[in-house]
Amino acid sequence: MDQQKLRLMFTGGGSGGPTTPLLGLAETLKDHEEYSMEFLFLGTSRGPERRMVEEFGMPYQAIPAGKLRRYWDWKNLSDPFLVLAGFFYGIYYLLKFRPQIVISAGSFASVPVAWASMILRVPHLILQMDVRPGLANRLMKPCSNAAAFYFESTLNSFKGVQKREVVGPVVRSNILNSDPKRAEAEWGLDPEKPLLTVTGGGQGAGQLNRLVELWLPVWLQNWQVVHLTGKGHTGENKVHPDYHPLEFVEHGMGDLLARSDLVITRAGMGILGELSVLAKDALVIPMAGTHQEINMDALVKKDSVFQADPDLFKEPIDEKWKQFFNNFKPGPMGEKLHQVWSGPGNQALSAMVLSCIEKNLRN
Repeated sequence: MDQQKLRLMFTGGGSGGPTTPLLGLAETLKDHEEYSMEFLFLGTSRGPERRMVEEFGMPYQAIPAGKLRRYWDWKNLSDPFLVLAGFFYGIYYLLKFRPQIVISAGSFASVPVAWASMILRVPHLILQMDVRPGLANRLMKPCSNAAAFYFESTLNSFKGVQKREVVGPVVRSNILNSDPKRAEAEWGLDPEKPLLTVTGGGQGAGQLNRLVELWLPVWLQNWQVVHLTGKGHTGENKVHPDYHPLEFVEHGMGDLLARSDLVITRAGMGILGELSVLAKDALVIPMAGTHQEINMDALVKKDSVFQADPDLFKEPIDEKWKQFFNNFKPGPMGEKLHQVWSGPGNQALSAMVLSCIEKNLRN
């Protein structure tokens, strides 16, 4: 039987956070039995999403992207023109590609494309990962036919959107098919020793790098440590068979997380969603004054992540935290994080996307 072809447009970028779940969704949809899928991704010219998307094998087009700030910056004079240019680029690619739906996961690169989709009556779906919607998703809400969420508490922020569902974390296949043995082989990890992974995301995090500097001698008494430093950072100047500083992991991140016994991380819902699917223990250090604090609070209320406090960064080493690391037993907290959602949200989000397309095709 011939498959009906569907064209899906993804928008987002500026960081890997909004890009990863969109690629996870594309992986789930591309092998659909009833439909053949054609994809196009619109993103920024400078963000990491271009490399991620092109490695996936999806066509990519860079469009102008301006940020709408709520504080003074000289760029506020030029960025509205970039937003306007992004709108006309969105119109152009929507008319050229003729997608049945546009799917966005935040980022200011998405906003003008969402506005263009409303003008051309192309269905638009928002994936809202964080508890509190960012400005970009709030600006896209009036254009959207559907919104998918990680947290039920976010539903009320999108009143007026026709279709709203909680789907849970949407992850890449490298998470779903991860293998800790591959990580041991790739990085020479000891299969008998617990693994502590420290990651600040694709850009790294200076605060987490300083934490490693403070705690590494203590950790290496009982742990092996993989330290994702971020691009341009080399990690601690320490040669030790159990210390593995890496700028970033391009391939095999799912395997690394699957092998980890404890992950120290920021509170972005990309990484926390992956850790939930893998049932891994997380010690969370959110970026101060951001939506990440609200993400962490929501999960702390469910007793599903460990919360850092200022004592963790004190010198000399805090005895309470020293006992935490020395006596750590992995498993129970990770299982609680796993139970926050019923499982990966890939299938639920795929069903939402197809439902929006099929409804539009019937009209």
